[in-house]
Amino acid sequence: MKQYQTRVKLWKTFIVKRLPHIIQEHVSDVPSSTFEYSLRRPLLTVDENALAIVNAKAANDIDVIFSEPTSPYDVRHEFLKSMAQLGLIDRAAGDRILSGNNGSLQDEVDGEEPLHGEEVIIRLLEMDSYEFETAISQFVTDVATAGCVRQSAAVDVMVELLSVWSAQRETYKLRLLAQEIALSTEVMNIMLLYRDPYEILRPLITCLDTWSYEDESNFQDNYTDFGLILLLICSFYYHFQLDLGEIASLNENSFCMKYLTSSGVAHPIESLGQESSDLLGGWIMGLFDTNGISDDMIRSCSPMDYSLLVPTIVQQSVAACNKNFMDVDTLKGGLEYFLQPFLLSSVLGALHWLARELWTLREIDVPLQILQALIIPQFLSDEAHPVHKIVLRIGALSVYNVTQEILRKATQLPDTINFNGIIDTLTPHLQFSKEL
Repeated sequence: MKQYQTRVKLWKTFIVKRLPHIIQEHVSDVPSSTFEYSLRRPLLTVDENALAIVNAKAANDIDVIFSEPTSPYDVRHEFLKSMAQLGLIDRAAGDRILSGNNGSLQDEVDGEEPLHGEEVIIRLLEMDSYEFETAISQFVTDVATAGCVRQSAAVDVMVELLSVWSAQRETYKLRLLAQEIALSTEVMNIMLLYRDPYEILRPLITCLDTWSYEDESNFQDNYTDFGLILLLICSFYYHFQLDLGEIASLNENSFCMKYLTSSGVAHPIESLGQESSDLLGGWIMGLFDTNGISDDMIRSCSPMDYSLLVPTIVQQSVAACNKNFMDVDTLKGGLEYFLQPFLLSSVLGALHWLARELWTLREIDVPLQILQALIIPQFLSDEAHPVHKIVLRIGALSVYNVTQEILRKATQLPDTINFNGIIDTLTPHLQFSKEL
């Protein structure tokens, strides 16, 4: 049911916000009186058979879109308001088209100030980091409720900022914008009403594929920035089930191509080059050694190399635990280091590996304990909570499916696992990868 509700809501947004722009682009020279004549009949009449079919699919949402002509206010009025805001019909046309059913659109049309995109971009570009954090969160939130004219301009602003900051390597502001967009499925859907997804993603992909990582003191910020930009790319990729072949900039040496095509795939040790083997050994030793991961270790490993290594790190760690080289508490404690804000995006690779391997592993207790620790962490900082939510949104469906299969097939379940807690945590995020 939620899947249909989402589609109905998105269709409403298309009709009210996007369709008037399409009409303006193609037939803006048509006289207003012609529009009124053309719109009157379809807006006043709805085929009852079509209404019954849609009603069966969308249940209670149908009265939001296909209201009776006597309804005081519905999607038709919102559509006409947008048409008037764009100057395509007279402001009093709604009264004439709907036979006096809604009164004049004058107050509604005048109620929303236009958004001057260039001024907004300049203002956001010039803000300091503290002011920007609050401003960009409110800006993205307002996109969902903006009217026809402001919403289109707001999407233009977001796409332009993603492109400019990707090119300029303004990665702190870029990561904050990426986080806000990735947290809102509605805003992502709205963006695709106005822009091609590949147009949105190309500058982000180029930014990551050409990422510069050197020995520097702010390596944690470098990892955090990289991770959130990557999560936004993954959010669009998995939510809209995009085709990598449509992104012309990708090639076999592209980091993003490697990551998106092999997320969750662990590589045999013998297939790794010397440098990758050394990095793998360094991460495993740091995660489970009492001294922890050193700053030098992190500085020596780029975020790209680290992200690609995560599934292999998890695989080798689980193998070591199964061979009694470490106990399960040490294993969980080490891998919970992934929940640090600057490494948190890598939990997605770990979840993808677990979702793949749990279908075939005979010994599932240890992987399930890792899964539980990553999905229901004992502690998350305030900074980590929104990032963890994004990770769960992207990874929930595959993990949920394999967990349900384990519950269905298992004759005896490990008492160390809170299956209800895992299912309850994942359930709110399941629609993210299948609602369109």
